[in-house]
Amino acid sequence: MEIAAFGVESLGPRIPRVSNREVHQIYSEMGYMQNENLENLYLLVGKGRFKFIAFPLKIRVGTGSPARAVAVLDDE
Repeated sequence: MEIAAFGVESLGPRIPRVSNREVHQIYSEMGYMQNENLENLYLLVGKGRFKFIAFPLKIRVGTGSPARAVAVLDDE
């Protein structure tokens, strides 16, 4: 299984001794979409596979946006 995106409940992913800006650059260059400040991720633990859907605001000159985040559990 290939990972295209990841989410964290914190203000951002962390790498020791690397600035937040550099962390975002590193993950971007790796092709990962980053989702931060998510809530209640623990509710998904043990529930199996799910689809992550985000509905972002349209911001023309931005590199990010607040979004409504939704997890849709698979029926399997």
